[in-house]
Amino acid sequence: MVKMIFDPKLYNVVILGFTFMFVFTAFQTGGMIQKVVLQSIHDEDTSYEGDGYISLAIIYAVFAISNWIAPPVISFIGPKYSMFVGGITYA
Repeated sequence: MVKMIFDPKLYNVVILGFTFMFVFTAFQTGGMIQKVVLQSIHDEDTSYEGDGYISLAIIYAVFAISNWIAPPVISFIGPKYSMFVGGITYA
């Protein structure tokens, strides 16, 4: 008989992987419908000049800048508080 050994570290990695999958699936879905939503707003109010592509460019520029800033912040305040701050900003 095969004995199953529960490994809490593996469990945590799997849960973290699923969490990232769900967060970024929601983000990608929201990002891909921006152009359609902003176009429908423009159809109702022609004075509205928002553009989904510009909105996505701003989001990805902020992500790129954050990726350059994050390592020094993490090393300064530690991984525990960095994950807390990151969770708050996502919420």
